[in-house]
Amino acid sequence: MAEISYAYIQIDGAGTVQNIAMFENYEDANRITRAVYGDRAFAAEYRYAVRPGGVDRFHDGRFWRVGEDGTETEAEYIPTEQDKINMLQAENAQLKAASNEITLAMAEMIGGEEYVE
Repeated sequence: MAEISYAYIQIDGAGTVQNIAMFENYEDANRITRAVYGDRAFAAEYRYAVRPGGVDRFHDGRFWRVGEDGTETEAEYIPTEQDKINMLQAENAQLKAASNEITLAMAEMIGGEEYVE
């Protein structure tokens, strides 16, 4: 039986991104992260474009990329497959609603005109 692993970002107690590692579940990722990096450390699903090795950071509830000059910019969110499906479903619903509105408007325009041969 194949085991599925997922990438987790390992953050130390100071909020520094230390590593990105594969684990089978969140509980193991969090437990091992605390064992390696201290009681205040935690693991987070790999959903942000960050670099391991003590460069990028987590604070104020968000991940930050740290530039060579020390400036921080919010890390890019990497949508999951389910996020992408949800976005497409929402877009599809909006397009259907717009199509229905256009169809009704056209029907009213055509219905209001007299047909002349």
